[in-house]
Order: sequence, then C-alpha cells, then structure tokens
Amino acid sequence: MVSFNQDLIDQHGSGDYVTVFDPCYLPKSGKKTPGLGYWWSGQAQSQKRGIELGSFAVADLGHHTAFHLTASLTPTAEELKKNDQNLISHYVSLVKKNKTKIDHFGSYLVCDGYFGVSTFVNPVSEMGINLVSCLKTNAAIHYLPEAKKTGQRGRPAVKGLKINWNEVDNDKLPLVYEDEEKRVRSSEVWVKCLRRRILLVAVEYLRENGTILCRKLYFCTSVLKDWQWVLERYGIRFQIEFLFRDAKQFIGLTHCQSTSKTKLENHANLALTALSVAKATHWLPVEKDQRGPFSVSELKTYYYNLMLLERFSIALGIDHNRAKNNPEIIKLLFSNHYAAWAA
Repeated sequence: MVSFNQDLIDQHGSGDYVTVFDPCYLPKSGKKTPGLGYWWSGQAQSQKRGIELGSFAVADLGHHTAFHLTASLTPTAEELKKNDQNLISHYVSLVKKNKTKIDHFGSYLVCDGYFGVSTFVNPVSEMGINLVSCLKTNAAIHYLPEAKKTGQRGRPAVKGLKINWNEVDNDKLPLVYEDEEKRVRSSEVWVKCLRRRILLVAVEYLRENGTILCRKLYFCTSVLKDWQWVLERYGIRFQIEFLFRDAKQFIGLTHCQSTSKTKLENHANLALTALSVAKATHWLPVEKDQRGPFSVSELKTYYYNLMLLERFSIALGIDHNRAKNNPEIIKLLFSNHYAAWAA
C-alpha cells in the first residue's frame, strides 16, 4: 500500500513536497479491540475512548493538498511499557521505520506543537530528517552569543541573553514582515528545552487596535531556510486534517468493526488511500485556475446518480452509454463545478 501511494504521488503530484505526521483519533469500543484506550481528540479537545492511528501524509505545495502515505495503529500504554517505550518514543520509531519514504519526498517532516520537544526533535534530527514544528509560548529562547572572543578561559558560549518578548533586540531578532494582521520576527536562536540551535519564526497575531492577540513560535531544525519557507510548510500541515475529516465523514474510516490489528490498519489505509485516488482521478486533471475545493460528497453524489441512471436505462431498455453521454443527462449527475468536466 505504501509503494502504491508513493507511485501515485510521484505520477500526479507537482514535485514540491513535504511529509506530514499527525496522530488521528478514532472512536471505538469493545473489550477485544486492539489499541483501545484513551487518546487525545483534537475535535473534542479532550481525551476520549477509542484507538489512534499514527498517520503520514505527503503535502503537495504545488496543488495545495495532501495525499495519504501510510498509517499504523498506536499501541496501548500497557503495550508500550512492556517494550520499554513511551508515546513519544513510539512516534520516533514510526519516523525511523518510514525514513526512506520521508527522504524520498525531501527529508523534511512537519508536525504540530506537541512534537516540539527534545525527546522527539533530537532523535529525528539524528536520523538526518529536518523538522518543522512549533514551540510552546513559554519556551526559554536565547539569542546567539557574541562572535567576538572574550579572552577568558573555557569553551565558547553556546547561548547569549534570554529573549525578553517585551524588549526584543531588533538587531539579533529582526522584524522581517509586518502588516495589519501580524508581525514576523526571524533569526537563528538557541532553545533551552531542545539544547540546540534552530531557525525561529516568531509570529505575533494582532487585534484590530494593534495590540498582540497571541504569539506563535514556529521553527525549523535546518537554519538554511528562510521564514517564508517555514510558514508555508507549517501552514500546509493542516491538509492532513482534511484527509481525516473526509475519510471519517464520507469514506467510512470509523466503520471497521474487526478485532484484528492488521484488518483495522488495512481498512484505515484503504479508506485514506481512496481519497488520494479520487483526487488524482477527478480533481487534479482540472486546470488549477478552474479548480474548486475538493468535495468527496459531490463525487459520491455523482457516482450514486450514475448508478441510478444505469439501472433506469437497463430497466427501460435504453442504451445507458448513450444516456450518460447526453449533455442534458450529465447536468443531473452533479450540482456544482464538477458537472462541466465529469464523465
């Protein structure tokens, strides 16, 4: 399945990729369901009983969408403890398992703020994979030390003064962009919790009166990139959430009732892969300037109406191929922009 997904992306993608990793909560019950436990649900903003999938997707910046790559069931806390693991170390092992696929799509991995910790960032970086993520707002961040020699004994300093967000040094953390909605500062810094240098992109989102609404601290472990590159890659991370949403609402991601781990994983991978196939078949062939939002609901309506048309044609003794090619019939199959080019 992973090889199929990789080939599908290579054939239909734009070539500008970044790999995204995000766990996905699925509601489940039953005493014999593998991986059953309490997992974080982003929608409910709380822990809920069910199972979790550790899912990788490939975000395509050229088409501004995501394609599923692979997903696996997260073990329970008891199973992790037996293997001398915790949840973060399990996620690290998933990254290691799929390293060749991540390298194939550019060796950059994008994760949300939960993964902006040393126990995930540093092991992943040691694999040769660069991470784009987000720090906690209270993280201790330091300017880089002065380059000039002090003449004192001992090793050179690895960090300078701690950043005070009320009195930012504009020379060491310059303002690179500003508009009515946000202010962006970016520079190479040293982070205490990661114990390493990173490229920091600090974005202050503003209210209408110009005061700060909130501050987000995005970062990349590769200091060779610029702030726009980091924000663009982190922003497209949310495309994996649309994969989960569409698969749950329209493809039946949560409908498998098996108590087999293999069958649950196969069902999840097939459901998420179906979205990639639908995009490659119906959405990507449309010219980019004419392309509307990708709608699984509209595609399901099309195929359902097409099935009814064939049934009615056969029952009435009409050639269903001629009926489908009739422009007036095609208008009945869709209700929006898909009607102009479908079938």
